[in-house]
Order: sequence, then structure tokens, then C-alpha cells
Amino acid sequence: MTARPSSFRAAAPAIAGADADYICVRVIDALLREDVRECISRGELLGSAALPPEVTAEAGQRWLRVGHLGAAVLWIPVSATRYMQEWRLTGLPLWREDAGGFTPLREIDAVLAAFAGDLPGEAAQLFAAYAEECRAAQEHRGAALAERARWFAEPGHAPGHARLRWDVRMQHYERLAAFLDHPYYPSARAKLGFAVDDLARYAPEFRPVFELNWLAVPRERYHPSGDALPASWPAFADLGLPPALAATHVPVPVHPFVWQHHLDGFLAEAGLSAEVIRAPRTRLRVSPTLSVRSLTLIDAPEWHVKLPLTIRTLGAKNIRTIKPSTIGDGHRIQTLLGEIAAREADMRGRVLFTDEASGAHVAQRPFLGFILRRYPVQALADATVVPVAGLLAEAAGGTTVVEELAARYYGGDLEAWFDAYLSLTLRLHLTLWLRYGIALESNQQNSMLVYADDGLRLLLKDNDAARIDLGLLARRWPALAGRLDGLEDPRIVVDDALPLAQMFITITLQLNIAALVEGIAQRLGTDPAASYARVGDHTRAVLAELAGAGEDVSFAHQVLLADDRLYLKYLLTAASLMEKTQTGAADVNKYYGLRAPNFLQVAQ
Repeated sequence: MTARPSSFRAAAPAIAGADADYICVRVIDALLREDVRECISRGELLGSAALPPEVTAEAGQRWLRVGHLGAAVLWIPVSATRYMQEWRLTGLPLWREDAGGFTPLREIDAVLAAFAGDLPGEAAQLFAAYAEECRAAQEHRGAALAERARWFAEPGHAPGHARLRWDVRMQHYERLAAFLDHPYYPSARAKLGFAVDDLARYAPEFRPVFELNWLAVPRERYHPSGDALPASWPAFADLGLPPALAATHVPVPVHPFVWQHHLDGFLAEAGLSAEVIRAPRTRLRVSPTLSVRSLTLIDAPEWHVKLPLTIRTLGAKNIRTIKPSTIGDGHRIQTLLGEIAAREADMRGRVLFTDEASGAHVAQRPFLGFILRRYPVQALADATVVPVAGLLAEAAGGTTVVEELAARYYGGDLEAWFDAYLSLTLRLHLTLWLRYGIALESNQQNSMLVYADDGLRLLLKDNDAARIDLGLLARRWPALAGRLDGLEDPRIVVDDALPLAQMFITITLQLNIAALVEGIAQRLGTDPAASYARVGDHTRAVLAELAGAGEDVSFAHQVLLADDRLYLKYLLTAASLMEKTQTGAADVNKYYGLRAPNFLQVAQ
């Protein structure tokens, strides 16, 4: 184990080069995976003989020749793979060939400039802007890794499941998860809008504690959903304002980063500057969770408050404000899911949900409002709650979280752990899809594993971005469909099976299962084929049970097990490298391509 630096400021220069290479390799793999600028579909695969000796270090190396991006030719060393793409980068550098000869490229700015090639100004600018995002990712990654090293060097690091309270255990695992990169978005480490110093103030890697700012908002501008508030929610007297103000105004929390940097401009633009009153005192101690803008209430940890935050994550277009429609829609879908879980014997008591009934927006503005999320304390009191996003994270002892959990709850048997996880995850999501016409965006952050001595349960939160075949639901389960009356976001409702399949494949199968298969195999130095065989076996078993109960599973069987290719998300393309007018996607997080090799077929 290497020595751990005492502060990220001291360590950042020493690890900057490694961070730059790490981000660069991830970006190039994403460019290949998403066929950016048709680099794969129009490129030419050649052997080493096509290049001069000074370029080709290994005789057997395959090269992707990309000659349609402008005057120069780009040569990319590639290796075959079946995980999410057919070809991945073998290693840096790439080579640029022009009239002056061959030039090695190993810095992300040069690589992105080569991919931008002959694009017109506005399109090329998107690649230049993304290079800035990559630089932020490098800087933020260096700061985060140094903080992790500092944290791990502290004495008394017990495993997360050994901590005293359920909320402390959950916060521990969420902090570990925050140090782990998103499997597929290459510059996810960047929290665009935050400077490095802001990470220490507001980011979950640093586990800061701070108090919220507050505005007094006129009641006619305040639009609540639900009325449950934590006992510690402040009154105007707590905020240094006259108590009589409660007759005409309501207190609304504001994240201190927004308060300091953007609130004045937002209020002026909305014409609200003269209508709201700034409270002179801060109140309600909070600490950031994995999602950054969702904050744990320190003195009432079963409550989280989700606030608009003017940073962008997973791409320049993903600003983390709160659309007013998500407040009611999230509660409608949560209520629907709760009723389904209660009626399905395999889900009853094994699938839990956070209560997200309460929230509010101000004058339909996405920068003013909040959502309150309450965790089911009685079900979690003796449990260990772990986000799927944290399963592959490294713990202080050098092991991973998943190994730690397998040791505690499955006698160290990783295969038994994986079987339990697959059984519950696939049964839940395939049943929702095929019986009820529902696909959840229950990504690694929104899916929580709940471990206790009586077994494994799932806890789902933040369900406002589902895709639902409302026609199917209404035909088969009209009472359940009624729970969605008043649904506000039109993108939620779909009218055929394909969007449900795309959501299931890209979230449940690829993000929540395949990423774990590959990560565990890499950790143990094993072939992932055996684990994919288990995934295939569990999938076939659940489909067979559903078919036996009268459900039509033919389409699911085709797209999951029979087709050669799976859909994947074009995360980088849609979120950073192309405008919506070019992609045609209604949601930048749901732009798909049929490009991923079907890794389940390796075991067939």
C-alpha cells in the first residue's frame, strides 16, 4: 500500500499526468463505443503492416484508420471486446498522419480536435467545450483521490456494516461510491460549475456539513405538493425574520452555492427580486449524498431534501435544477409502484420505496423549489443500505464493498451474493416491464441494496423519469393506471414496447448488472463469461415464470437473448457533443443506438 498524501492540494500535481491519461482513455473508448463521427462504421481496420515501423510497437496490433474527418488521417490502436462495444482502445498514443508525417496524440485536447476535424464552427465548438469538461474531470478526480487517501489514513476505519446506525452506514457507503466513476460517461468526475475549492464545501467525497439559506416567498407564488415537513424545518423566527410574516409568506430553502453565485440573476430574470425576502440566518444542517443536490438532514437523517443546484453532471446539458413537473410525477409513480409491490408476492416486503410526497416549486421556476424524501426508518433500523453505485468502490482496507458485503452476509461467497442480487433485480424489473408496462430509470444511484440478517431487499428512490406504456397499464390494470392521473411530463408515457426494452437494457442490464460483472472479473482476474452465464440463466428463468403466468415474453426474449446486439445509450454524444436538434432525442439521457454486442450470448 502506497503512502497517502495529507491533502489534495499537495498531491494534485503528482497525479495530474495519471489522471489525464485515465480520462483520455475513457473518452476515446466512449468515442468508439458511440461511433462518434462514424469513426467505427466508416473507419478501416488494418494490421500493423499498414504503418511505418516507428509507429507500430507490436506486430499483431490492430489499427482503426479514420480518414474522413478532414485533411489528416487518425490512426487508433484497438483491441476486440464484447463488453458494450466491438473495439476498444489498446492504449495511448493515437497517431495523426498528415503531409508532415506521423504525430503521436496522447492529450485529450488534441484527440478531440482531431475528431472535430472539418466540422463547422458551432459543431466544432462542442468538442472544444467538452475538452474543458475533461480538464475539470482531471482536476476534480485528483482532488477526490487525494481526499480519499487522506480519509483512509484516518484511524479506526471499520467496515461500513459495522457502524452503529443505519443512516451512518448508508452515508459511509455513499461516500465510498462518490469516489467511483460512472461506468460509461467518461468525464463523470467533473461537477461542472464547481471549482476545486467548492468540492470541499459541497461534494459528497468530502462529507462536509453546512447550513441552508432561506427565502421568504409569497404564498401565491408557492405551490406545494404534500404537507409533511421534518420537525426541524425552521420557522421565520429561526431565520431572523418576523413571525407575523407567516401569514403571507412561506420559507423556502436554497442551496448556499446557488445563493452565493446565481440567485440574484435568477430572481431578476424571473421578476421575483422585489417579491421575495432573504432570510438573514441560515438553518438546517445538511450533508451531501451521492447525488450532490440531495442532502441528508443531520439532525433528522431519515429525511433528505433535494434542492436545485446550478452544476452540470454527466454532460454539459445536464444542469441539476428541479423541473416543477418532477415533484408530482415522482410521487405519482412511487405510489403506483408501492401498490404493485404490495400485490406481487415476490415483491411484497422485498421492495421498499422512499416517500417523496412532499415538495414545492416557486412560480414554475426550476431554480426555486425542493423535494423532501423520507426513508422507511422501521424497515431500515437494523439494515445496511448500499447504493449499487458503490458496490465496486474500494474500501479503506483494500477490499471492495461487494467483497465486504459478501463476507458479512454470504460467508464470503461472491457467487451466492450475485445470485441473490440477480434474482431480486431481474424479477422486479422484468415483472414491471412485462406485466405492467413500466421501465424504471433505477440507475446505480437510485437503486439501494438493503442487507439484514433476514436477507436482501431493494430500496428505490427518485422515480420521476420512468417510461410507462399507459395504454397497456390502463387496459390490464385500470385502477393502477388511475394513480397516474395528472401526470405532467409527457415523455413518461410511451405507446410501444421498444422504449421499455431500451430502458431495461441500458439501466438494469448494462449499468446495474454488466458493469458489476466486468468490475468483479477485473478485480479477481477472472473471465466474466461465467457470470454472464448466470445472468442469462436468471433471465431465462424469470421469463419462463412470467410466460407460465400468461405474460407475453416473446419480445423480451428476442431483444435480451436472441439478438446479436443490444441497445446502448449515446451518453457522450447526446449530453455534450451534439445538439438536441441533431439527435432528435426528447431527453439527452435517453438517446440510443443498437451497437453493443450481446454479452449474454457468450454463454449460449
